[in-house]
Amino acid sequence: MRFLIPHLPPYPGPFPVGSVEVEIPAPWPAVYDAIDTAVETLQFRIFYPADAQNLSKGKNPYWFPEDRREYLKSFVTFLGKSSTLASCLSRIPFVPDVTLPCLSNVPLLEPPKNHKWPVVMFSHGLGGTRNAYSQFCGSLASHGHIVVAPEHRDRSAPVTYVRDFLAEGFVRKEIKYRRMMEVSETARLLRTYQLVQRVREIVSIVKVLLEENIDLLPMAETQPVKFDWSSVDTRKEMVVYAGHSFGAATSVALVKGVYHVLEFLYQLESDVASSNPTGNEEVPASIRLDAPIDRTDEFLRPHSTPALLLLDPWCIPIYQAMGIPLTVPAVAIMSQAFHAWSSNMSLVYQLLSNSGCVSGTAPPPKVHLFLTKPSAHHSQSDFALLFPTLTKYAFKVPECTFETQTAVMAMNVTGCVEFLRENDIRSFDVTEEREGLVKTLSKEKDESCPTTFMSQGYLVADNKVKGWSRLDVKDDITVVDILADNR
Repeated sequence: MRFLIPHLPPYPGPFPVGSVEVEIPAPWPAVYDAIDTAVETLQFRIFYPADAQNLSKGKNPYWFPEDRREYLKSFVTFLGKSSTLASCLSRIPFVPDVTLPCLSNVPLLEPPKNHKWPVVMFSHGLGGTRNAYSQFCGSLASHGHIVVAPEHRDRSAPVTYVRDFLAEGFVRKEIKYRRMMEVSETARLLRTYQLVQRVREIVSIVKVLLEENIDLLPMAETQPVKFDWSSVDTRKEMVVYAGHSFGAATSVALVKGVYHVLEFLYQLESDVASSNPTGNEEVPASIRLDAPIDRTDEFLRPHSTPALLLLDPWCIPIYQAMGIPLTVPAVAIMSQAFHAWSSNMSLVYQLLSNSGCVSGTAPPPKVHLFLTKPSAHHSQSDFALLFPTLTKYAFKVPECTFETQTAVMAMNVTGCVEFLRENDIRSFDVTEEREGLVKTLSKEKDESCPTTFMSQGYLVADNKVKGWSRLDVKDDITVVDILADNR
């Protein structure tokens, strides 16, 4: 009956992939009363090139995290379906048993001579989890990257569980998704606090991994994974930041400095406190800022990166930072759904051209913008691969099949890998055979369905890959009133 279980395609790169999920107490905790959350622990999954000699010791991890049926129920509810339907779906055999095409807790592969594995931090979007983008993250790992996917505790995940490390036994609390009316000023304020929390979580994870080189103790295990940090490029300024939707906004805020977004609370708090923009929600008193913002704070200031990977960037939450120049290379890959969203797309053009900055500001170096077809917003995650029929009807993508969504994901990965190479971040492909390191993959080039990393030229304007289009980064976009858009 295995054929009834939704599945993910094999990773396209030359290396087998290992994975470990970790939860540790937060070394730099924080409380955010405005959104009723806190940074108490750090939880994340790491994807990495695995030692092929130890693959028999690993098992495929489940796609739904612990309490799999509760995650499934919460995810269906996040999509706007009834709790009754969510409960029924969670009881369907096989659906909660989806696994990732990687192996848990196997040793890290030793890199080629004179090379260290580069690090990518991937931030999930609304409704995401540490596993929700496993195909993208695992695919990058199969090309020779360490990819870290946090699970944010800012009420943007369908549900997440925070362990109490001070309690006796295994005690956890549940944090549910918070739905907001995006057209309100209050929602913008609350999204700002979510951005601040997300950036704090990412910076904290970077610090504990790359500065302290902590042992990676898998959740519910007693022995750490064999993970030699000397094989990893631990320079913090060389971390690539990536994300989808709100996660892409998080990556941009991290690079520009999230204090730019936070400072606008000073300008708006009096207006918001004196009026209720939607008439549907009260403005928390704790939303006010009682002290000046410290621009040197490590969790608020800008952070260096060699490149940004932005999947369907949702720019409205970082609207206030559009006047701050983007000074690093960036690639943005849009789905058809987000490309059709005019008010957000105008901000994407502003972001990639620096046209929202003062006159004369130079555009960012090496910027690329692409559109993939056929694609929904969820085509950037695992969702469309696992549930193509649901995606087809729920998001009105008639051409959505497992095959077309596999091709879309392959285009996303291939474009990002080539972009990283363009910026001197080494990625391996299947033509670079090295005895004992590289698994055997088909080397046929199929441009209509590029499921393996074969094609070159994804970054040039005259590329003919089916479903992959290059867009011009415009610098003459007139920004519409984002609060008038009901998306």
